[in-house]
Amino acid sequence: MSTVITPEEPGTVGGPRRRWRGLGWLIAALAALIALGVVAALTVWGPPTSSDGEPDPRPEATATVERTTLERRESLDGALGHPAAGSFFARSEGVLTRLPEVGTELSAGDRAWEIDGRPTVLLRGDAPTHRVLEPGVEGPDVRRFEQALAELGYGGFTVDDEYTLLTAEAVRNWQRNTEGMEVTGTVDPARIWYTSGPVRVTGHETSVGANIAPGTALLDTAATERVVRIDLDVDDRDLVAEGDEVSVEMPGGDLVTGEVASVGTVANTEEGTEDGTPGAEEGATVEVLVRLPDDVAGFLDRAPVTVEVRGEAREDVLAAPVGALIALSGGGYGLSVVAADGTVRDVPVETGWFSDGLVEVSGDGVAEGTEVVIPG
Repeated sequence: MSTVITPEEPGTVGGPRRRWRGLGWLIAALAALIALGVVAALTVWGPPTSSDGEPDPRPEATATVERTTLERRESLDGALGHPAAGSFFARSEGVLTRLPEVGTELSAGDRAWEIDGRPTVLLRGDAPTHRVLEPGVEGPDVRRFEQALAELGYGGFTVDDEYTLLTAEAVRNWQRNTEGMEVTGTVDPARIWYTSGPVRVTGHETSVGANIAPGTALLDTAATERVVRIDLDVDDRDLVAEGDEVSVEMPGGDLVTGEVASVGTVANTEEGTEDGTPGAEEGATVEVLVRLPDDVAGFLDRAPVTVEVRGEAREDVLAAPVGALIALSGGGYGLSVVAADGTVRDVPVETGWFSDGLVEVSGDGVAEGTEVVIPG
C-alpha cells in the first residue's frame, strides 16, 4: 500500500509552525532593544516627571540662595546742560554800544555791556545794588561791594559796612583801570551787576544800536559749570539726597562721577494727552541737579545722559538670581528647589527688592545655600 502525502493546509503543523517560531525571535529582539533604549534614556536624562506630581530630575543650570546686602539702584534719564543764571537788565538809558557774543564766558571784573560807551562791570555778589555808594554811606550793600572790590585785588580799606574815604580811593583806582569808566570815587548802581559766579552768554534780548531804557532785558545767561538735570518722579524722591555721589554716562560713553547739587522741594506737573494736546495731568516730578567735575571734557552744551543712583540698602536678606524666578500656576512667584537627592520641587516665595540681577526672596523651604534651578 502506498502512502500519499498531501499538501499541508494553512494552520496545520509543518511550514506554518516554522514561520511563527521565527517571528517570536524577532519580537524578543525588538523588546530587548526597547528595554536598552529606556535604560539609556534613564541613564542620560534621569527619571521623568510622573503624572502624580513626582519631582523633576536634576537640571544642569543651578545657583544657590545667598545672604547678602541689596542696594537700591536706578538708571534715570538726565539732560546735560548749564544751569540758568537769569537775564541781565539795563539800569540806565541810552544807546546800547556793546554786547558780548553768545557763548562768551564772563567773570568778576569783566565788562558785560556798554550804554553810551559807559561799561557795566560784573562783580561777585548775591543781591543787586539799589543806591549810589559814596563816603558816609553805611549798610550791608557797602560790605558786599567792598568784598567784591577786594576780590578784584584792590585794597587800602577795611571790608565793613561803612563806605569811607579809603574806600573811595580804592574805587578811583578801579575806575582808572576800567576802560570807559568815569573816575568819581563813587559807585553808580548802573555801572555794576552782581552774579554769584561766572556766567555764559546764551542769548541776546536786543541788539547793539538799540535805544535802551532802564529795565530793558539785554542778555540771557547760564552758569559756566556743566550740570545734569533730572526730572525725578515724586515717588522716587528718597532715591537721592544733596551730596550723594552718582555715576553719569556721558554722550561718548565715558562714565564720570557727579555729585547731587540740589533736590527740588516743589513738585512740577506737565499737562498733556497721548497725542500731545492739553488735557491729562502727567506724574509730578522734582528737579534734581547733578554737578559734574570741572575737568569733564566735551563739546556738547546739551545732550541726553544716563544717571545711575544708589538709594537705601537692605542688609542681611536672602537673595536669588532674578532668572531663577518662575510664575506659579496658582499665581505669584516661586523657585524650583533642588533637593539633596537631585530631585526638584517648586516652592512659592515672596519677593522684595531687585538689585544687580538678584531678587530678595523669603518663604518656607528657602534658606541660605538652597540650590535653585535657572530655567534654560
